[in-house]
Amino acid sequence: MRPLIHKNLPLETEGAAVFIPPASMGVVEYLYGPGVEETLDFVVRQVVQSPEKRVLMVLGSCQVRYQGRARSFLDWGERILIVKEDGTSIIHQPSGREPVNWQPHGARATYLLQDRLFTVHVVHRKNRERMAVSFKKIEMVFAARMDDRARVQIVGMERDIVDKIMENPELIEPGLRITQREKKTRSGLIDLFGYDRHHVPVVIEVKRSQATISAAQQLRMYVTDLKRGNDKARIRGILCTPRIPEMVCRLLDDYGLEYREFGWQHQLFDDQQTSLEDY
Repeated sequence: MRPLIHKNLPLETEGAAVFIPPASMGVVEYLYGPGVEETLDFVVRQVVQSPEKRVLMVLGSCQVRYQGRARSFLDWGERILIVKEDGTSIIHQPSGREPVNWQPHGARATYLLQDRLFTVHVVHRKNRERMAVSFKKIEMVFAARMDDRARVQIVGMERDIVDKIMENPELIEPGLRITQREKKTRSGLIDLFGYDRHHVPVVIEVKRSQATISAAQQLRMYVTDLKRGNDKARIRGILCTPRIPEMVCRLLDDYGLEYREFGWQHQLFDDQQTSLEDY
């Protein structure tokens, strides 16, 4: 076995050596309850030596030290360390959405035994930050080659509903014509403006969730803005939302405004989705 000398380590660890056993490749590799030396051997074989980029995850009891724009220290506790293909490194505690410490993409991770601990040094030279994660007990170590080319697509937003109405105004009522999107008024931007089949101006306010009193008041302000200087002008206001509570319905009636209660079904498309043409 030949030693691998890790370069670009912090000064106190520069020149540390690890020994590399023969490599063994696979899509997913993992160990349960390995010792610190066994963990290091595994990481070197499955991540450092791998000709393909891999994601590493280590679950165990660790300490975390950070130095950069500030300094921090996190004492022993059971956490998950994830080192991604692009160098992004994050540490999660048992609860909470946000990582307790992290380094962004472009960071470089090195692995070694230090003071009988399996230690991961993550250095981001551009940001002049470094993070050291030391494990005294490892419950599991996991390395995987991952393939994910999909893009996040968000649907069900207000703009999606507005787009649907623009494409087919008769979803609201027959004969409706939409002439302007985001029409400017003193109180803000009207989602949709147009004319009904009797050529009466129509203001449409769209909400993606249950209607509220503030939504009704907002619609009233838009209509009032357009009537400014001519209070007798006839302008319709329609609030479009999937659900309208009875209290909001009564308020809209009092204001002389209308409402449409409806919902949309949205479909997400994946570039990798199989279609009939694939068979």
